[in-house]
Amino acid sequence: MKWWIMATEALYKTTGEEILHAVDFTDLLPDDASVTASSTVTAVKSDDSADATVIGTVSQSGMELRAVLQSGTDGEDYTITFTGRGNSTGRDRAVIVEMRVRDQLQGAL
Repeated sequence: MKWWIMATEALYKTTGEEILHAVDFTDLLPDDASVTASSTVTAVKSDDSADATVIGTVSQSGMELRAVLQSGTDGEDYTITFTGRGNSTGRDRAVIVEMRVRDQLQGAL
């Protein structure tokens, strides 16, 4: 059985853009003062295959986990999972971001 998780946000980028995206875990890990270096950011394409090429530098500061979202294939949708690990509790919390790579926007605005 496959479980579906809804993204907490969606963002659009072109193949040539690099976007620094940050997730704040303050409300998700209230018993911690920071997220650890073992926190992760991963990417999966729409066919469920992993794609590490769209994740650039990952860093953390306090309760914030940041990643550079880069490149990607035009027309592809990626599920980016930011997993923050609390420094004192060791608990993990995940935030899902849908990244849509489009070099041309279609449809009416």
